[in-house]
Amino acid sequence: LPARQGSRPLILNADAVTAPRLRAAGFWPLVTPVTLAILPLGPEAQMRAALLQKWRNRLNRASEAALRLDWYDLRKDPDHWLLQAEAAQQVQRGYRGWPLQFVRAFAEANPGKARLLVARLQRKPVAAALFLCHGAMVTYQIGHSLPEGRRLNAMNLILWEAMRSLARRGHALLDLGVLNGQDAPGLMHFKLGTGAQATPQGGTWLYHRALAPLARHLPAQLAR
Repeated sequence: LPARQGSRPLILNADAVTAPRLRAAGFWPLVTPVTLAILPLGPEAQMRAALLQKWRNRLNRASEAALRLDWYDLRKDPDHWLLQAEAAQQVQRGYRGWPLQFVRAFAEANPGKARLLVARLQRKPVAAALFLCHGAMVTYQIGHSLPEGRRLNAMNLILWEAMRSLARRGHALLDLGVLNGQDAPGLMHFKLGTGAQATPQGGTWLYHRALAPLARHLPAQLAR
């Protein structure tokens, strides 16, 4: 564990340290650990071979539909309908994601790195996804499919095209987000169907001298 200096707080993302060790060292849990779907990017044949059969079948059906895919830079369209759809969906389903102003700020600060991929049927958008590129990693930030897009499995085609394009651009990993089998089993199966690996994270912890004695005596079920 990193050295603790003076009375200044220390925040740690502890992917490689177990919860018992952190608790024993006086760290206080801030963010519960999650499991992410991390998809390796590489040669197209290798990525296709990693697709689960059901996912591949849906991709094949989407490929046969008359869908057109186009890439856009979010910086040039910060009020794209995808962001509006995400805001409405958060209210409808009662969840909170990253503030949409965050992705707009990311796009402005990183030209060409906030990339939209839109699927259209007869010029009408049916699905779209936003990808944030940062170094070797890419984050699948937002995705939305309209009823016609769901019928045509447009999101399978979008994600497959993104995998191919991002791999060609030299990116090595695509973060598809949190796996939640309890609240969103369908989305979890969709993510894992790409060949993504379930990758546990270590959570976020705080060390402060005043909290350390309490942290060392936290029940295990509250600090994991």
